Amino acid sequence: MQYSSMVIYFMSGTGNSYRASTWMEEAANKKGVTSKLDQISKSCEQLDLEEVDLLGVVFPTHGFTAPWQVIRHALRLPHGNRKHAYVIATRAGTRIASIPFPGFEGTAGYLIALILFLKGYIVRGVMGLDMPSNWMSLHWGLNLENSRFIIRRARVKTNLFMKSILEGKRVYRGIICLFLGLILSPISIGYLVIGRFFLSKLFFASGNCTGCGLCANSCPVQAIRMVGSNKPRPYWTFACESCMRCMGYCPNKAVEASHSFAIILYFVATLPVSFYVLNELGKIIPIEHYLFLYNVVLNYIYILISFFVAYLILSVLIRNPFLNKLCTYTTFTHLYRRYHEPDTSLIDIAERKKV
Repeated sequence: MQYSSMVIYFMSGTGNSYRASTWMEEAANKKGVTSKLDQISKSCEQLDLEEVDLLGVVFPTHGFTAPWQVIRHALRLPHGNRKHAYVIATRAGTRIASIPFPGFEGTAGYLIALILFLKGYIVRGVMGLDMPSNWMSLHWGLNLENSRFIIRRARVKTNLFMKSILEGKRVYRGIICLFLGLILSPISIGYLVIGRFFLSKLFFASGNCTGCGLCANSCPVQAIRMVGSNKPRPYWTFACESCMRCMGYCPNKAVEASHSFAIILYFVATLPVSFYVLNELGKIIPIEHYLFLYNVVLNYIYILISFFVAYLILSVLIRNPFLNKLCTYTTFTHLYRRYHEPDTSLIDIAERKKV
């Protein structure tokens, strides 16, 4: 099939998925296919794909599946009317002692492919793509040598994938990852309904923060608010996708994730509050037949409230210089190397239309 136009919707925190999308755009343009990149954001404007022949969706893997923002975006797409589409999930590749190790995308690519299929698109390809691992809440950012090594390999793989797609071939990769991802689907579901909210409440700004607001202005899902009149500081809301853009691009390396607070937050969230509530409620009304349902609902509500309240308290206390230093020097992220795609600036990503 000969394509004439292509749109690539991408979600990118530290530039990995954006950079991969530019390679696809370049490959398409060389084949005479008019193409453009649109950044997935929190915007709710209507999407128009009437004149598009080929649709690409490129995004990072979170929790062995697709981020909620990408799932939401895919669900909002107009009916495909049998337009062709492909999906690429970037995953956490790494390199240790000159040995490359692949990432693991789980159900990420095929979940979005399934949504596209149900919306009337013909999915021509699905692939997981190793890009430098960027989860700096957990580990050091890769150094420049290892990052570029992984990126060079990723570009070759991306070009081969796009060559096949543009020639009308079908490319379905990552079947083993999909199978393992299905086995790990309880973890993925847990991430989507609870884990991402937990992770969003670990971020804080160290004493290096100048209140410039770069993190809030560049957040792809508008999850950061600047709070305070004298010296505004960032506050991370539940909308945060832990994409690591704020941490990777902060000019003062002021964005941290508190591992010590994670322990406190876990302890508070796992208190058996629902047990005591249901015990008292059972004295008033019969709840035996719906005990499990009540327990699940109450636990979930309590967990989210506990996250919110505990983080609200932290955001106030963290303004105290002593407590700020205590949090800063009790988190490993203070020691970690920061990472963003070496050739990608915030301006590069911001220039792409947000959809």
